[in-house]
Amino acid sequence: MNKKKLIAIIVVSILTISVVAAIIMFAFDREGIAVNSGTFTASGGTGFTFGVQAGGRGGISNVSNNTWRASPTRANGNSRVDYTFTAADLEALTIKSTNTDGRISLTFTQGDVEKAFDITGEFHENVDMSDFEPGRIRLRLVFDNAGNVNTLISW
Repeated sequence: MNKKKLIAIIVVSILTISVVAAIIMFAFDREGIAVNSGTFTASGGTGFTFGVQAGGRGGISNVSNNTWRASPTRANGNSRVDYTFTAADLEALTIKSTNTDGRISLTFTQGDVEKAFDITGEFHENVDMSDFEPGRIRLRLVFDNAGNVNTLISW
Protein backbone atom coordinates (compact mmCIF):
# COMPACT_ATOMS: atom_id res chain seq x y z
CA MET A 1 0.00 0.00 0.00
CA ASN A 2 1.40 3.37 -0.93
CA LYS A 3 1.83 6.27 1.46
CA LYS A 4 -1.01 8.40 -0.02
CA LYS A 5 -3.58 5.62 0.41
CA LEU A 6 -2.46 5.01 3.98
CA ILE A 7 -2.77 8.72 4.84
CA ALA A 8 -6.22 8.87 3.22
CA ILE A 9 -7.38 5.85 5.24
CA ILE A 10 -6.08 7.40 8.47
CA VAL A 11 -7.79 10.75 7.74
CA VAL A 12 -11.12 9.06 6.91
CA SER A 13 -10.87 6.94 10.07
CA ILE A 14 -10.23 9.98 12.26
CA LEU A 15 -13.15 11.86 10.67
CA THR A 16 -15.45 8.87 11.14
CA ILE A 17 -14.51 8.53 14.80
CA SER A 18 -15.05 12.28 15.32
CA VAL A 19 -18.53 12.15 13.77
CA VAL A 20 -19.53 9.12 15.86
CA ALA A 21 -18.23 10.84 19.03
CA ALA A 22 -20.23 14.00 18.21
CA ILE A 23 -23.41 11.97 17.67
CA ILE A 24 -22.95 10.14 20.97
CA MET A 25 -22.34 13.40 22.86
CA PHE A 26 -25.46 14.93 21.26
CA ALA A 27 -27.62 11.92 22.08
CA PHE A 28 -26.61 11.68 25.74
CA ASP A 29 -26.44 15.36 26.70
CA ARG A 30 -29.77 16.65 25.32
CA GLU A 31 -29.27 20.00 27.07
CA GLY A 32 -31.93 22.31 25.70
CA ILE A 33 -33.24 19.86 23.10
CA ALA A 34 -36.93 19.05 22.71
CA VAL A 35 -37.54 15.31 22.38
CA ASN A 36 -41.02 14.46 21.08
CA SER A 37 -42.86 11.16 21.28
CA GLY A 38 -46.36 10.56 19.95
CA THR A 39 -48.28 11.98 17.00
CA PHE A 40 -47.78 15.66 16.22
CA THR A 41 -49.22 17.49 13.20
CA ALA A 42 -47.82 20.75 11.89
CA SER A 43 -49.91 23.31 10.03
CA GLY A 44 -48.87 21.64 6.75
CA GLY A 45 -50.58 18.43 7.89
CA THR A 46 -47.44 16.33 8.33
CA GLY A 47 -47.62 13.95 11.29
CA PHE A 48 -44.60 12.28 12.86
CA THR A 49 -44.13 9.85 15.69
CA PHE A 50 -40.71 10.89 16.98
CA GLY A 51 -38.51 13.93 16.52
CA VAL A 52 -35.79 16.07 17.98
CA GLN A 53 -35.41 19.79 17.34
CA ALA A 54 -32.73 22.03 18.74
CA GLY A 55 -32.70 25.80 19.13
CA GLY A 56 -33.36 27.90 16.06
CA ARG A 57 -34.38 25.06 13.75
CA GLY A 58 -38.10 25.67 13.90
CA GLY A 59 -40.53 22.80 13.81
CA ILE A 60 -43.26 21.65 16.13
CA SER A 61 -41.25 21.91 19.37
CA ASN A 62 -37.93 23.70 19.87
CA VAL A 63 -35.78 25.54 22.40
CA SER A 64 -34.11 28.81 21.50
CA ASN A 65 -32.98 31.86 23.50
CA ASN A 66 -34.28 30.60 26.87
CA THR A 67 -37.72 29.80 25.42
CA TRP A 68 -39.29 26.42 24.73
CA ARG A 69 -41.95 26.74 22.05
CA ALA A 70 -44.41 23.98 21.13
CA SER A 71 -46.92 24.79 18.42
CA PRO A 72 -48.44 21.73 16.76
CA THR A 73 -51.81 21.96 15.05
CA ARG A 74 -52.74 18.60 16.63
CA ALA A 75 -50.82 16.69 19.31
CA ASN A 76 -51.25 13.40 21.12
CA GLY A 77 -48.13 12.38 23.02
CA ASN A 78 -45.41 14.14 24.93
CA SER A 79 -42.46 16.44 24.51
CA ARG A 80 -39.67 16.92 27.01
CA VAL A 81 -36.69 19.14 27.62
CA ASP A 82 -33.85 18.56 30.09
CA TYR A 83 -32.26 21.90 30.94
CA THR A 84 -29.79 23.24 33.50
CA PHE A 85 -31.43 26.26 35.14
CA THR A 86 -29.74 29.04 37.09
CA ALA A 87 -31.38 30.70 40.09
CA ALA A 88 -32.29 33.66 37.84
CA ASP A 89 -33.84 31.29 35.27
CA LEU A 90 -36.03 29.71 37.95
CA GLU A 91 -37.17 33.10 39.20
CA ALA A 92 -38.10 34.27 35.70
CA LEU A 93 -39.92 31.11 34.56
CA THR A 94 -43.19 31.93 32.80
CA ILE A 95 -45.73 29.73 31.01
CA LYS A 96 -48.01 31.05 28.26
CA SER A 97 -50.21 28.49 26.57
CA THR A 98 -53.37 28.28 24.49
CA ASN A 99 -55.18 25.43 22.77
CA THR A 100 -58.68 24.99 21.35
CA ASP A 101 -59.42 21.39 22.33
CA GLY A 102 -57.96 18.41 24.15
CA ARG A 103 -55.80 18.70 27.24
CA ILE A 104 -52.21 19.82 27.96
CA SER A 105 -50.24 19.28 31.16
CA LEU A 106 -46.75 20.42 32.07
CA THR A 107 -44.59 18.73 34.70
CA PHE A 108 -41.26 19.85 36.17
CA THR A 109 -39.10 17.13 37.77
CA GLN A 110 -35.82 17.35 39.68
CA GLY A 111 -34.92 14.28 41.71
CA ASP A 112 -37.83 13.61 44.09
CA VAL A 113 -39.38 17.06 43.54
CA GLU A 114 -42.22 17.24 41.02
CA LYS A 115 -44.63 20.05 40.18
CA ALA A 116 -47.46 19.65 37.64
CA PHE A 117 -49.77 22.15 35.94
CA ASP A 118 -52.89 21.70 33.85
CA ILE A 119 -52.31 24.33 31.15
CA THR A 120 -55.37 23.44 29.04
CA GLY A 121 -57.22 26.31 27.33
CA GLU A 122 -55.62 29.67 28.15
CA PHE A 123 -52.85 29.71 30.72
CA HIS A 124 -50.48 32.59 31.51
CA GLU A 125 -48.56 32.46 34.75
CA ASN A 126 -45.22 33.19 36.34
CA VAL A 127 -44.37 29.91 38.03
CA ASP A 128 -43.24 29.58 41.64
CA MET A 129 -40.16 27.36 41.35
CA SER A 130 -39.02 27.79 44.98
CA ASP A 131 -39.22 24.00 45.53
CA PHE A 132 -36.44 23.51 42.97
CA GLU A 133 -32.69 24.08 43.23
CA PRO A 134 -30.65 25.59 40.41
CA GLY A 135 -29.49 22.71 38.22
CA ARG A 136 -30.86 20.20 35.77
CA ILE A 137 -34.66 19.97 35.60
CA ARG A 138 -36.83 17.90 33.28
CA LEU A 139 -39.81 19.68 31.73
CA ARG A 140 -42.46 17.44 30.19
CA LEU A 141 -45.49 18.52 28.16
CA VAL A 142 -48.20 15.89 27.76
CA PHE A 143 -50.74 16.41 24.99
CA ASP A 144 -54.05 14.53 25.00
CA ASN A 145 -55.62 15.17 21.58
CA ALA A 146 -54.71 18.85 21.92
CA GLY A 147 -55.58 21.11 19.00
CA ASN A 148 -54.16 24.43 17.81
CA VAL A 149 -51.47 24.47 20.48
CA ASN A 150 -49.29 27.51 21.11
CA THR A 151 -47.14 27.02 24.22
CA LEU A 152 -44.22 29.22 25.30
CA ILE A 153 -42.20 28.37 28.38
CA SER A 154 -39.56 31.03 28.99
CA TRP A 155 -36.91 31.63 31.62
